[in-house]
Amino acid sequence: MRNTEILAPVGKMSMLYAGLAAGACSFYLALDDFGARAYAKNFSIDNIKEVIDLIHLFDRKVFITINTLIKDEEMDKALSYLEKLIEYGADGILIQDIGFYSLIKDIKRDGEKKIEFHASTQMAIKDYDGAKALKDLGFDRIVIARETPIDEIKKIAKLEIDTEVFVHGSLCVSYSGECLLSSYLGRRSANRGRCAGICRKKYKLINNGKVLGYDYYLSMKDLNTIDNIEELVKAGVDSLKIEGRMKTDEYVYNTVRNYKSMLEESTYNNDEIEDISNRSYTKGFIFGQKRNYLALSNENKHRVIGKVFEKSKDKFFKSNSKLRKGSILEVVTKKNKTLPLTLTSDLNNGDVLKLKDFKDAKIGSNISLLNSSILKENLEDGLSSYKNLPLDISFVGRLGEYPKISLSYKDIKVNFLGKSKIERANKVSLSEEDIRENLSKLGNTIYKVKNINISIDDNIFIKKKDINELRRNAIYILNNKRLEPYYKKNPNIKKRNLKENREIKREKNVELLSNNIDRGLLDDFDNVYVRAFDKSFSGLNLYYILDADKSYNKKELINYLLENGFKGVIFNNYKDFVLIDDLRKNKLKIRIGRYLNVFNSYSFDFYDKFSEMISSSVENSFENINKNSKRYKTEILAYGPIELMNMRNCPFSSIKKCGLNGCEKCIFNDSQIEDEDGNLFDIKRSDYISRIYSRKITKIDLKKLENSVSLLYLVRNNDDIINIKNTKINNLGYDRGVI
Repeated sequence: MRNTEILAPVGKMSMLYAGLAAGACSFYLALDDFGARAYAKNFSIDNIKEVIDLIHLFDRKVFITINTLIKDEEMDKALSYLEKLIEYGADGILIQDIGFYSLIKDIKRDGEKKIEFHASTQMAIKDYDGAKALKDLGFDRIVIARETPIDEIKKIAKLEIDTEVFVHGSLCVSYSGECLLSSYLGRRSANRGRCAGICRKKYKLINNGKVLGYDYYLSMKDLNTIDNIEELVKAGVDSLKIEGRMKTDEYVYNTVRNYKSMLEESTYNNDEIEDISNRSYTKGFIFGQKRNYLALSNENKHRVIGKVFEKSKDKFFKSNSKLRKGSILEVVTKKNKTLPLTLTSDLNNGDVLKLKDFKDAKIGSNISLLNSSILKENLEDGLSSYKNLPLDISFVGRLGEYPKISLSYKDIKVNFLGKSKIERANKVSLSEEDIRENLSKLGNTIYKVKNINISIDDNIFIKKKDINELRRNAIYILNNKRLEPYYKKNPNIKKRNLKENREIKREKNVELLSNNIDRGLLDDFDNVYVRAFDKSFSGLNLYYILDADKSYNKKELINYLLENGFKGVIFNNYKDFVLIDDLRKNKLKIRIGRYLNVFNSYSFDFYDKFSEMISSSVENSFENINKNSKRYKTEILAYGPIELMNMRNCPFSSIKKCGLNGCEKCIFNDSQIEDEDGNLFDIKRSDYISRIYSRKITKIDLKKLENSVSLLYLVRNNDDIINIKNTKINNLGYDRGVI
């Protein structure tokens, strides 16, 4: 099989120990800032060196996440973090922010163990063109978006760039990097690592004013592809990524161990995989699962280990599994209440247990396993024996000379001399066995003795504490020698100069969510952004919106644009970068859309080199937008509903049982969802994508904007344009930005 790695999550130090014990090849973790899981415990810049060193001493790799959008005032801190991480020898950095990447992509990266730059899943790379664009930008690895199908992954893997694929753990229902629901409702940006988990709440499904259901319609089951590992390896995947930096040590150990076993030996323990999750599993869109992928409330989230039966008026169940003392079961009563039952002794497969404290247990109901103590036992067993790197030790003791110890690990060897010369013994001499015993005391190290070779003169004396000190010093030197190749010089990254302020004229632009709009209402706009050409729009300055979630044939697209008189296109994903040269050759303009999450001055500066207008992230602040609008042609969403989430899932498919087919004629493709707090959202489905929009219309207070900021009006119909003047001011989060 291919040399594919198992990549484990680390949210705290104990999770690292669990991953090391389970045999993970690599680890990904974050610092206190700039990580996509800001609410994990994470690590500080002050203690990260010892973490990196430990991982390297186990011959594993470590990737650090700096994969959030970065504010201007945070850029110096992010760069200083990177400088330290390069010094300390981190193997890779995960990145989302293109402005940050543009400052570091050309730094010198040489030597035996050069640092790699990995494109985070938040960069939304889901096809060959997107991967090629980032490869051309200098990225070393792509973390492929979770919604990418296996056939597309096979194409991406043919590029000379590493591929990393999520194989297990929690799933975002939204397309990667395209969720604004958390920041819209709570100011907590998913793109800043502070997702509020809004999708895990209950929602009402509403069509034509009628409530069709109330359930977890945006909550995905957990991903589980362990049965498809061979297919992923054959597809060319380099890294199998396990999600879970906010989960438990038991989760990390048992998941990693089973995936590693499947990768290397084509076998795993299915019960352990079933028991480590509190949700049911799906193979995900990666393997085309289009039904039963939502974690609805009626789903059986835990493994059934028996059914309640009655005998002589007592309640029993027969176990179908081997369970350990301390495992917690769930019993259902006649009133459908669920109660926990903790096992006070081991239970074997086939054993019958009397439910003596559960007289009202419901006959025929399932007994489910809530928590298996086997998972904890597995972890404890692993932690007791993983510090076992094989070490060869040689000791030479000659009368009148300094004692010499030699340590060998793989191809690295170190020698160390003691401080005091060896003396002749006056009374009790030191035997070879005494020396062997002291040299073997490696309990507080990561090593285990493989071979010990001792050569000493007769009748010699050395203090045992001197032997212990000799051993400790030699191990210290060995570790330093092993770590030396990782350490690098501080690259002293310099920020480039931004453009000077200049005169920039405001544009008034409109984006159409539907072409069913009167031509006359569009004459007051400088430019019109559309998703499809309409003859009635001839004579307008038209720009074609490239969908963030579609691929385009280059030749066909250029011909379509030229034949229909488009002035240019709107980029919304990195895949669109492959079109730059062809668009320029045909004198077609490029504008940057809001899905590319332009958040800081260096992102504006990066895009300014090949675009004529840059749409700011809707999570930005007035202050930052105004500042950049004086240097770069900047556009802000000034009016309209906010597109809060794009997803392949359709909540209504759980009712219709359609398998995501027949969407164009579906009666539910224009409906609503309502959250637990009464917030109502429109949900529209087209081209096999569901889009959630705010019901509340955003209208920016123009007094808060510099005249250099261009305005974008997002409209669905004639009424949206007619009502622009009468709509109340609603500044979204622009007043303060997001945290």
